Amino acid sequence: MRTPRRRSLQLHVSSLLASVICALAIIACPVRSWSDTGPVLIPTEGQGYQITRSNASRAAPSGYEGRTDTSTLTAVGNTPATAGKRVVARFTLGNQIKICPKADGTAEGEGIFSVSVESTDTKPTGTSRLTIETRAEARYTGQVSDDGVLHDPVKAEIDYTFSQSGSLRDASGAIATPAASNTSQHITISFTVGAGLSAPDFNAFAGGDPTQGHLSEAFSVGTSLVYWAGIYYSTAQTRWQQDGTCVKVIFDPPSSTVKLVPGGKTTVKAQVQTKGGEGAKGQFKETQGRSGGSVTPSAGPTDVGAPMRFTFTAPDKPGRTAGFAVKATSRAGNATGVWDAGLGTDWSGHISLTIENSGDQGENELQTWNNSSVSRVTIDVKDGKGTANGFTEVHDLSRQRQRALRGGSITLINAGSQSVDGSFADSAPAELTVVFPGNGKYSVRVSYAFKEGTARGKICGRTDCSESNQQLLITATNPGIDGTVENPNHLSGSKSTVQAGTGYRGTGKVTTTLTWDLARQGTTQ
Repeated sequence: MRTPRRRSLQLHVSSLLASVICALAIIACPVRSWSDTGPVLIPTEGQGYQITRSNASRAAPSGYEGRTDTSTLTAVGNTPATAGKRVVARFTLGNQIKICPKADGTAEGEGIFSVSVESTDTKPTGTSRLTIETRAEARYTGQVSDDGVLHDPVKAEIDYTFSQSGSLRDASGAIATPAASNTSQHITISFTVGAGLSAPDFNAFAGGDPTQGHLSEAFSVGTSLVYWAGIYYSTAQTRWQQDGTCVKVIFDPPSSTVKLVPGGKTTVKAQVQTKGGEGAKGQFKETQGRSGGSVTPSAGPTDVGAPMRFTFTAPDKPGRTAGFAVKATSRAGNATGVWDAGLGTDWSGHISLTIENSGDQGENELQTWNNSSVSRVTIDVKDGKGTANGFTEVHDLSRQRQRALRGGSITLINAGSQSVDGSFADSAPAELTVVFPGNGKYSVRVSYAFKEGTARGKICGRTDCSESNQQLLITATNPGIDGTVENPNHLSGSKSTVQAGTGYRGTGKVTTTLTWDLARQGTTQ
């Protein structure tokens, strides 16, 4: 089924408030048989209760757009008619949308909506208790096109649950425990993200099982989640469309590594790359020459393994620099790139270092483990001044099981698990020094310092879990840049090593790859 398109933000807000009120009504009006005095209601002022409220709001974590709002109401009866009664109501509404899409354009997010009521009624014969909760958890998936925009609807997969449980004491003190109620629904809502931070348009509503009950409530709660998800998707889209937020333009050869005679030509390949080093499909446009230079073509596509090829022509009159600028849109974000050729008196170029830990995974009867990490550092140097861009990502998981007697037989149960998961990117100034010690050799020394990042650690026992922040460092130790001098104004090379037999069972390996391409113009050593 489909809902009418909203025509204004006011209509969206009205719909949201109606959904929240509906969700609260689900909690406020359970089956009467659970209470001998009528349905459980969330008290308001003037109904014989002392009411206290607390509200909290927190922004989404770094790398996400969104917010989570929580509210708690506690009502304690303070009149003869309400003495012994206590009601605690809790409300949570939260969404977080990733600011940067994946390299393939997948834009993801998640949301949560929950309302719960815990009610107790204490009398001389005993205490009656009732707990009701409705909860919806959403997973969002959208697809960004080559122009950096979400054209197709975003799909929300929503898991909704309603539960009701408790016990009732009658006038004699006997305990009655009606059967608990647990209802689950899985629904799908698609929505179109509005432009310019506007509200979303709802599209298809699907899924659910009418025979299980609470289907209309599931769609009402889902609509509330999706509305705010659309707002935050619009905000995130604005962010990833900003220049260089999520991607950068990579040139081959790098900027400032080529010296051209007046009127000379050279081919420059360009592609879009995420901050994590993955290529992304996109479009180049608005390409323009700088300082008298010219470039063709003015626009064209780029893809992983198929970079755009530009032909740059230097100006007829020599100058200090000449080059071109190009704007890029892509599935992973937008960026502007500048490529220059000119005269320099110090080193310029590019250094790339990758250290990858892989293959450390396995499973036996009592253990499962899967550990991997990668650190990447790229250093762009221009006229002796460098900028280091670093990225690290770690995914470590171990799970333990133990034998236990269940139902007269031995079975395996979870004994605990540990995990560390996170990524971090940073940039810092880099200093570069080239040394020629003699004997036809050279060495390059590079120094930089990145800040400290944070990973999420989780430790679980058999029944509970705890989470903590773990230190995350971009640990990429340079194995040393050196070689034999062939051209004193152009130093390039690569190193690659593989350390096998690492990890828990010696199945892992650490692969280190280092490449460098540095050049200077107008000087000799």
